[in-house]
Amino acid sequence: MTAVLDLAAALTSSRTGVVAVERTDLALLELSGADVLRYLHAVSTQHTADLRAGDAAPALLLSPKGKIEFAFRLAVLEGGALLDTEAAAAPALGERLARFVLRYDVTVTPLGGAPVVSLVGPGADQALAAAGLPPAPTLPDRATVAAGLVAHRTELGVDLLGTGEAAPGAVAPLRQAGVPLAPLALWEVERIERGLPRWGGELTDDVLAEEAGLLGSYVHLDKGCYPGQESVARVHNLGQVQRRLAGLRFEDPDAEPPPPRAALVTESGRRAGQVRSVVRHPELGPIALAYVRGAVAAGGRVLAGEVAAIVVELPFPVQRVVP
Repeated sequence: MTAVLDLAAALTSSRTGVVAVERTDLALLELSGADVLRYLHAVSTQHTADLRAGDAAPALLLSPKGKIEFAFRLAVLEGGALLDTEAAAAPALGERLARFVLRYDVTVTPLGGAPVVSLVGPGADQALAAAGLPPAPTLPDRATVAAGLVAHRTELGVDLLGTGEAAPGAVAPLRQAGVPLAPLALWEVERIERGLPRWGGELTDDVLAEEAGLLGSYVHLDKGCYPGQESVARVHNLGQVQRRLAGLRFEDPDAEPPPPRAALVTESGRRAGQVRSVVRHPELGPIALAYVRGAVAAGGRVLAGEVAAIVVELPFPVQRVVP
């Protein structure tokens, strides 16, 4: 990989080609043993009991009241699973999973600084081929496992997760293939642009899965018997969610955007929601993800203190390249 591009150049490159982002914000956990899938089925929101090697899925661990405590992605390996999650959450997630293993044949092993690289852009598949790396799966519910790597298809491109000693050597060919390196900030800009929630920002212990739009993806709707399931079913069946995840585009591009957790009000002073993640987008200016009350429609004007913004349904409208 060459020198790190600046954010604006990286965004431009990701629109038409591909860039690589070293994901220092992620960490890996390896679960091994005969009961890994049965255990994850019992404790998480995902239906894992019937998964097989090469399958992949996102999942949550919920509180008894249905609030989000942890979010992760899993890839099924022979003899276990590889989980990736936010680096800040990984120690507590590993401890939580290990604590409740009880009679299951499951061992939880943190992998610490194992490499994670995101290829962002429509040229991700061409970059893998040029680097001589295994192709990524075509569907998000599958994972390619080869050469010490797990490859996930994502909305942004492809994620490569290292699983062993071969991983650094497998990732190295991307350098020779000329894939430019982008700053971690690019991934944050693109995930906010597309409205993708993340743990610690939009996925926190005061948020319901349905508010974040995760039913049917992170939460399997035909599965029962896991912590928080009754609350999920009740909220979904009764339609009681009062807020949704939406975008904010701030009117004054030069104004200092509000911090995360800033309260939103309508122009008449009514509660409108709460800001969650904020970035300065090279093309759109300052934008944010926020939880917005259902009564506030797209196009509505809201205030965070003195800073005004327009509510935007996700994803943000931008010019994207379709591979």
